[in-house]
Amino acid sequence: MLFLTWLIQCLLILLSVAFFTLFERKVIGLFHLRFGPNKVSFIGLLQPLLDAFKLLTKQPLTPFRANKFVYNLAPNIALFLSLFVWLTLPNIYLIISINYSMVMFFCLGSVIVFSVLLAGWSSNSKYRLIGSLRSVAQSISYESVFSTLIVMLMILIFSYSIRSLYSQSSLMFLFFFPVWVICTLAETHRAPFDFREAESELVSGFNTEYSGAYFAFIFLSEYAVLLYSCFLITYIFFLFLIPVNFFIITIVALFLSFLFIWIRITFCRFRYDMLMIISWKILLPFSLSLFVIFIPTILLGLSINNTLVLHTKYI
Repeated sequence: MLFLTWLIQCLLILLSVAFFTLFERKVIGLFHLRFGPNKVSFIGLLQPLLDAFKLLTKQPLTPFRANKFVYNLAPNIALFLSLFVWLTLPNIYLIISINYSMVMFFCLGSVIVFSVLLAGWSSNSKYRLIGSLRSVAQSISYESVFSTLIVMLMILIFSYSIRSLYSQSSLMFLFFFPVWVICTLAETHRAPFDFREAESELVSGFNTEYSGAYFAFIFLSEYAVLLYSCFLITYIFFLFLIPVNFFIITIVALFLSFLFIWIRITFCRFRYDMLMIISWKILLPFSLSLFVIFIPTILLGLSINNTLVLHTKYI
């Protein structure tokens, strides 16, 4: 029963990702003063389904000198991990409770980049290899900041579970909201940090030779992780402001996804050295300074609270 529920959830996630692409194209068209997809059915609502049908029925092509097993395996790993990470997200109708969901999210987010590395290496193409190496270096740089924020968050809520945010979400978390958003953009490889798919110098990056269903798998995995990140930001930073209602949480997550699209439209791609400077020289010292400021304060408050409790008990 649990497995069937997870399969239904995966199907709904993939359907949501498909229509999120339509939402993104419509928003970009609105900012560019043009129409988005509007020819297929009513205001283009069937466009994502027809795009998926076209990709899934297209003949896949494998480079002659590629490592065929790894080449075919990498997109499947990416899609499976991007769907599996949704199990760590709590919802109103609890399907499964993972006590270490925060740790599991960070581990899965770190492992997903290996699918990109395998995809880039297996095709024996210099453009794809450079794109995959860029992705790995970028993920390592920003995971150092992300790990600091996640450890600080777990200490502040005194739990390893995301579900604890239902009762522990606080206004204090908004201090590291900008850093979390920047790290999310870098981890999901969204503009202005989309260096692994830089068309100007890498043709299409790590997915240059992929076509058909494998390209669809990679595309779906990227957007599934992006939507998950929007929901996670909602749970961490805004749950104390909104009622614990799945519909309201979804609306806030959609607004955050609109914010990510807006950032993509507004900012051009950074230089790669600027990406590394932002990570190692700005965000990492800032996150460590927040860690130094917040944690002693929390521990001091805990020690004072425990002392008062013990004193009251003995009195």
